[in-house]
Amino acid sequence: MTKIIRLIILIICVALFFSITPIIIGYSLGYRIDFEQKKVVATGGIYLRVWPSPAEIFIDSKNIGKTSLITNSVFTQNLLPKNHSVLIKKDGYFNYQKTLAVKEKEATKLEHILLIKKDIAFRASTDKTQSPFVKKEQFILKNGNLYDNSTGKLVLIIKNVIAFDADQNNIYWVSKDNLLYKSDFSGKEKMKIFDSFYSPVKSIKISPDHSKILLSNDYEILFAYLNFPDSEKIFLNRFSEKIGECLWLNSDYVIFILADKIKISEVDNRNEINMVELPDIKPVKIYFNQQDKKLYVSTKDDILVSEQIIQ
Repeated sequence: MTKIIRLIILIICVALFFSITPIIIGYSLGYRIDFEQKKVVATGGIYLRVWPSPAEIFIDSKNIGKTSLITNSVFTQNLLPKNHSVLIKKDGYFNYQKTLAVKEKEATKLEHILLIKKDIAFRASTDKTQSPFVKKEQFILKNGNLYDNSTGKLVLIIKNVIAFDADQNNIYWVSKDNLLYKSDFSGKEKMKIFDSFYSPVKSIKISPDHSKILLSNDYEILFAYLNFPDSEKIFLNRFSEKIGECLWLNSDYVIFILADKIKISEVDNRNEINMVELPDIKPVKIYFNQQDKKLYVSTKDDILVSEQIIQ
């Protein structure tokens, strides 16, 4: 081999080194070529946490693995900054689907995914005296006024009330001036929560983690964050059929009656809102017990009690 050939080979190796090394370094740092935009971009990731596990995870129709009983989360990196489809499957459960936007050098998080069982088991309650539908309510709304019924005798505490909910040691209520207020159980020490509130409203419910308020009327469901008085009321859905009771299942999912069906919906409104229907039950009333995590359903003939629905 002559000196000239050796020199040419050396030059080629050096050129390859300086051209390939930046690509390798860029790849290791999470940079990729976006062929649609015809440029190099920084990638991002998607973090998912799912209950119950194990569950199969698909991103852009590609199976990326399963969550496990030990860890119910997955983190996928090196995704181009654009919309990505997420599909989560588990045998015996409704599929979960969502389109998530990924940004450069950021992880998009979806941390409260709840998979709903397709055939939730119900049994008839044998002890009607323990029914949550016949228990004495501490507060009663009557003719636009809120009364304390704890002694068995109605005591007026707040006037001009449209809807209310009791949470911890506080009462939250919507007044006829369409503002949201909070007070202690005596109705005193009144404090305005929202300067501008949603109207009309039929029912309000405070979330189990005390951070959100659920709003519903005959055809719409919304929610808002209590810790941000100027926050936007987040629209979840509007229906052509009439909404019955609307409750929190946990702090990220709601359960409600629509016509003669029971529906469960997430409150994450990024793109698709996942909503499922519980089959073969025609409810009159529903109640979800936050202690035993079971759904109680009053029908025309029975009181039904579900198996544990959530963790």
